[in-house]
Amino acid sequence: MHGLEQVDSNDATAAKRRRGRPRRAAIVKENLVGAANIADIERHLKRLRATNSHSNRLLHMDNLVVALLYAFYNPMCRSLRMLECLSQIDFVARDCGISKVCRSTASDAMALFDASLLLPLLEDVRRRVPALKRADLNLDTIVKQVIAADGSYFNLYADVAWAMRARRSNGKSGASMRLNFQLRILDDMPMSVSISGAECGSETAAVAKEILPDAVYVVDRNFVDMSFFNAVLQKGSDFVVRGKDNAPDFVEQRRLALTPRDMEHGVLSDQIGVLPGRGAPQGQVRQVVICDQRTGKTIRIITSLLEAPACTIGMLYRYRWNVELFFRWLKVWANFENLISHSRNGLTIQFYVAVIGVLLMYAATGRRVSKYAFGLLGYVAGGQATLAQILPILEQREREKELERIRLARKKSQKIAN
Repeated sequence: MHGLEQVDSNDATAAKRRRGRPRRAAIVKENLVGAANIADIERHLKRLRATNSHSNRLLHMDNLVVALLYAFYNPMCRSLRMLECLSQIDFVARDCGISKVCRSTASDAMALFDASLLLPLLEDVRRRVPALKRADLNLDTIVKQVIAADGSYFNLYADVAWAMRARRSNGKSGASMRLNFQLRILDDMPMSVSISGAECGSETAAVAKEILPDAVYVVDRNFVDMSFFNAVLQKGSDFVVRGKDNAPDFVEQRRLALTPRDMEHGVLSDQIGVLPGRGAPQGQVRQVVICDQRTGKTIRIITSLLEAPACTIGMLYRYRWNVELFFRWLKVWANFENLISHSRNGLTIQFYVAVIGVLLMYAATGRRVSKYAFGLLGYVAGGQATLAQILPILEQREREKELERIRLARKKSQKIAN
């Protein structure tokens, strides 16, 4: 990988010396996770270099972003001290364009640099990602994009003023922040990410601020909130939400007949009605009750989708688990349980870089996030392997996983038939 623009040595010798620190060359990042990313990465890194520029500044935003991308692809690097160590390795220092990313300087920079400047890079990479659509005939009747929305708490190892208090696994209360995340579930594409602290209220209120038009929002019981339902409908979108045992109230107006396909997928009842009470959405909604075939428990689903088959509604809700799997991947395999900043802006930068890193993985491999792709692309980012070397390994692993899925589906169908 080449990290810096090359300067002819004769030209450099002949050039007139200037007072003060010599200007550092802008980064031309190649092969971060593949040659196909050179154009977009280079263009945006040059744009980032121009922001907050100052003659006395050593660490620029493009230096920081490349260092954080290297940290993302190295799961052991989850502290500012480890980032400082990583940045001093020869090939990382060369690609970052700076000899050392000091932890105190990085901390100040993450609080200072504008996180929103990364959004054009994020959107550009997202457009370059190849289609990863899941082949599922059960969802053919849904023409809108399907988005799973949820929030997940991350611990902060400092009592910062803006953090919220949350109970941890050890039973003690500590400083935390909530990552509000929207994932397009047919192709595992991150669509929105934001951070909430103590003043931001509930996760329903946080997600309601970023509702996308012409989408189907699939959410869990925490989103049983009339204001959230109304926010979704006002955007021309629909919702599929798991109801609680006693909420929301539902008044049945008519019962729909179940098809053999509905019953095969565990649908117990399908009703059209309204949600009574103050602030409830106007118009009809639908209540579909399904049986979880793994646990035998009944699940009550409230949705504004009136035309889709009942079995499709149940399938949509089951796919909501994709966002939980993404959080688990982020915390366990990407080792994002420990965060390297305590400022809201710094954490936003870190999560934006993580989403960019995920999208680069999609663009480089044409595959969804997996621990195998993450680990192997870490070798590519470190210059220890090439895409040509790791892609056959990933293809073999995908074939093995597909055969395993087919085997489990055959076993499940045989069990139902018996």
